[in-house]
Parts: sequence; structure tokens; C-alpha cells
Amino acid sequence: MLRGGLPIRPMPDAGSEPPRKPARRFAAIPAVRLLASGPFAIYSPFNFLSLTGSWGQRVAAGWLVWEWTGSGFWLGVLALADLAPVVLIGPFAGVLADRWSRMTVNRVIHSILVVLSALLALLIFFDQITLALLIGLIGLNGTLSALAQPARLALVQELVPREDVGSAVAINSVNSNMARLIGPAVAATMIIHVHIGWVFLGNALVTALFTLVLGRLKLLPTPRRQLSGGVLAQIGQGFGYLLAERALRLVLLVNLLGGVLVRSLGELLPAFAARSFADTATGLATLTSSLAFGAVIAGLTIGRLGSEGRLMRQGAYAWAIAAVFGVGFGLVSSPWAAMLCVCGLGLWIARGLILAQTFVQLRAPDEMRGRALSVHGLIVRSSPAIGALMIGTALDAMGLAWSVSAAMLLFALAFMALMPVVLRQSARIDSGQG
Repeated sequence: MLRGGLPIRPMPDAGSEPPRKPARRFAAIPAVRLLASGPFAIYSPFNFLSLTGSWGQRVAAGWLVWEWTGSGFWLGVLALADLAPVVLIGPFAGVLADRWSRMTVNRVIHSILVVLSALLALLIFFDQITLALLIGLIGLNGTLSALAQPARLALVQELVPREDVGSAVAINSVNSNMARLIGPAVAATMIIHVHIGWVFLGNALVTALFTLVLGRLKLLPTPRRQLSGGVLAQIGQGFGYLLAERALRLVLLVNLLGGVLVRSLGELLPAFAARSFADTATGLATLTSSLAFGAVIAGLTIGRLGSEGRLMRQGAYAWAIAAVFGVGFGLVSSPWAAMLCVCGLGLWIARGLILAQTFVQLRAPDEMRGRALSVHGLIVRSSPAIGALMIGTALDAMGLAWSVSAAMLLFALAFMALMPVVLRQSARIDSGQG
């Protein structure tokens, strides 16, 4: 029908909505929306810069130790100085995150880290650094970072609404894995073309910038936390809560199982690189990048995740799929097949870790969240090292393929025993009984 020579467009039904434009649909994606506006949009890029500086400093410290000693033992001592504080300080860090303002904890500790990195830079520039002093200062850096970790993780729920926690955790995972790729590359470039001291000074500058930005963030309102007793009593309360909270206990147990038997394969990449590539150094760099690329994809593809019960199920299944890629990784020898398997391994490991941290964030009440996250962080940091020692010992006796296959078989048996309990508990949560 025509009116004035123009076609008449039919009127939309009263109850229908006009179709969304592609730009609006894109803007409605949780990750895009979080990075477009609000306090998390400010926090995220500066958090990435801070993580990049930290990874660069870690690589530079290792390079110095290797240049001075040429010893794998001293590299191990350096790694222990960075890792051991997480095991020793973790319970106290959890109480710190629950007892005090998480923003204040982050700002104070990162301010000290700025001074520490600047001191390392000055000692290196003026050739006053020694092996013992470097390891000691890196150990102090690890202690401070361990103290800040639960407060840094728990800060997410003061930056985004509860329904966006999963997306925010995923974005933080992407930032962490991208920093793990970019930080060492930047550090290597600076070591070669300028001076290694600039790596430490650069870390001090980006950490200072991150600390200043933290002070300008407008946080979401949170209830005042009421804690009773002293520090040791509160540590005991935290462990008592985790032992009594069946769902959290199961999620942490699945993460421990996956970390020891599946995620530990990432610690053995040099052995895989030597088998699949003519040049082990090139192969190691390629496989490391493939692992990180898979983890980035995992972070980019996670949106809103539904109920806590669904988080439990999906997190457990993610570790099972990662184990399948682990079996393939242990058997293949072609470089391209190895890259594909390690990429899949990185994707599903990262997905399992993101889902587990999101579950802990949402399940634990605010007054217990720091302590729950400290235990989660302890498992994340320590379980791959334990598994690498076990599988690495078996590797020397049985060879690569058999040792990896044995580890994945052990995971499968434990997973099949544990999964029915996980499914029953997740169903209880969905029905409101758990």
C-alpha cells in the first residue's frame, strides 16, 4: 500500500522490542561493559601494567643469578625465595584481607614494593648488588606480594557487582597471562639493548602508577566486617569455616587434584620441547606461548556463569577436559600436534582456575573471603610444583609418555571417585539446600 508514493512500513507489535543493533549487542557483553566504564575499567589496565612489570622483574632476577652462577641450584633457591612466602604467609595474609580495608592493604604493600624495586635498581646501576642481597630482597618482595594477594583478589567484589564477578575474574586471568607473555619479552629486550637495571626501575614506576590509581578508585559499598578474636584465632576460624563448608572444600580439592596431576605438566615443558623440537630453546618458547595463548582464550570466552552449582560442575569438567589434552600432549611428538595439545591444555586449565576462583569469591561470605582466597591461592601456587616433582621423578624412570599417561590415569580414577559427590553437592546448591 502506498501513501504519497512511499511504501507504508508495518507498525511493530505493542509487546515486541526492536532488534538490537550489533554495536549494542557488543556493548552488552559483560567483559566489554566492565572495560568500558566504571572503577574496574580504570583498575584493569593498570593492574595489567603492574603484573607485566612483576613478570619482567622476575625474569631479570633469574637472568642475573644465571649470569653470576650458571647454576640450576641457585635458580631453584631464587624460585624458593619467591614461592616459600606464599606457603608461610598465606594464612596471615587471609586474615589481613578480612581484618583491614582491602584497598588500604593493597596501597600500603604496593607502596613498599615500589621502594623495594627502586632500591634493587639503584644497587644494580651502582654495581653494589650481590647474590645473597638479591635473593634476600627477592624473598622480601615475595613475602610482601604474598601478603597482598588475598586482598588483591578479594578487591574484585568492591569493584564490580556480584553478577559480574565471573567476568571480572576472567579479565584478570587474561591480564595475568598476557603479562606472563609480554613481561619477559620486554625484560629480555631491555637487558639486551639498554641495561638490566631499567627492568627493576620500570617495575617500580608501573607499580607506583598502579598504587596511585588505586587511591582514585570509587569502590562499591560493602558491609562492615565484624571479626572477633586475635590473629591466630581468626586463622583457626578461617580453616574451620573451610572444613565445615562442604561445597568450598570440594572445589578446592578438585583444584588441588588438577593442579598436582594436570597443571604440573606446564612445569615440565622443557622435556616436551626437547622431544618435539629440533631446537629446545625455540620449542620451549613456542610451547610456553601456546600454553599462555590457550589461557587467554579461556578468559576471553567466559561471560556470566550462572548458579554456584553450575560453577562447581563446569569447573570440575574443565579439569577433566584438560586431562584429555594432557594425555594427547604426553603421546604426540609432532611440533604442531604438541602446540595444539598444549594450547588446549592451557585453555581448559585456565577455565578450571577461573571457575574455581569465581566460586570461592561468590560462596565465601565477605568476612571470610580473604582467608578462603588465601587457601585457594596457596593451592594454585604450590600444587604444580608438587606434581612436577612427582611426574618428573617418574619421567626419569619411565620416560615421558608413560609418566604422563600414568599421571592422567591417576587423575581419571580420583576424578571418577570424586565427581558423584560434586554432582550431588551442586544439585543441593541449585535446589537451595546446600
